[in-house]
Amino acid sequence: MFISNNVDIIHKSTCIPKEFAKKSLFYHKSFYQLRFNNEYSLKYDTMDSYYFYYVNSGSFFVTLNNRIYTLTKNDLLLIKKGVDVTISSSDADLYVLEFDGKLAGDYLSEIVDPQKAGISMVDFSGIVMFFIKLKELTLLDILNEVYVSLSIEAILVEIYTKKHYGIEDGSKSNAIIQAIFYIEQNVSNKITLDELCEFVGYSVFHFSRLFKKEVGIPPYEYIIKFRLDLAKHLLITTTDTVREIARKCGYTSEVNFYNVFKKSTSLTPIQFRKAKIRKEEK
Repeated sequence: MFISNNVDIIHKSTCIPKEFAKKSLFYHKSFYQLRFNNEYSLKYDTMDSYYFYYVNSGSFFVTLNNRIYTLTKNDLLLIKKGVDVTISSSDADLYVLEFDGKLAGDYLSEIVDPQKAGISMVDFSGIVMFFIKLKELTLLDILNEVYVSLSIEAILVEIYTKKHYGIEDGSKSNAIIQAIFYIEQNVSNKITLDELCEFVGYSVFHFSRLFKKEVGIPPYEYIIKFRLDLAKHLLITTTDTVREIARKCGYTSEVNFYNVFKKSTSLTPIQFRKAKIRKEEK
């Protein structure tokens, strides 16, 4: 599935479950740990499987039935069956779990809004241990399907608990989560550092230091990167004109967008879109 020169497959496991697992347990169909080292995109249909995406580092865009989700470090995305998915990233390290199970549908009906194709959980670092455990289990010569089932259900239980009881266990401070949310919601507008600080209630000095400490780059660099990554995703997943994409991503003019985009990728937006289309047609 994830075949490209731009993807390092750190770990891969596929499984045909035994009858007991299919009838009574949760089970995995495939499990990956991936690292994207260049511009990468993929379109697929989840068909008769559920999917988890958990981001260890970097950033990651996912479109589910025309709705865009933005994932960064420690974020989780759970996707329903029968959903059109488009992913894109240039720097993410993540776990991908394709799964099903006897009670999977019951959990999903309690966790995911009926009108939505999936649910994202922000800064959900407490569940990474279960993905690490799944990796360990799938490295063994003999797969213990009961332990695999326990790990998958543990993830679903944590999502259910966080959704219905509001228990927070993330590593990011609330101010940083609010700031990232503000950037995502206002990306089409001009965003200043003063506005961000006012929104979260911090001084510029304190906020800038905290943001860089927790995110790894200063706020203004994050905004630039987020706009570029979103633009790439829209070029791949939509038929919007370059002018429309520039506007949606907060660039002051189409010319400015062209210049920033080409400086970052060595391609114009049109060249980038055509290159991705040619790759998909091969």
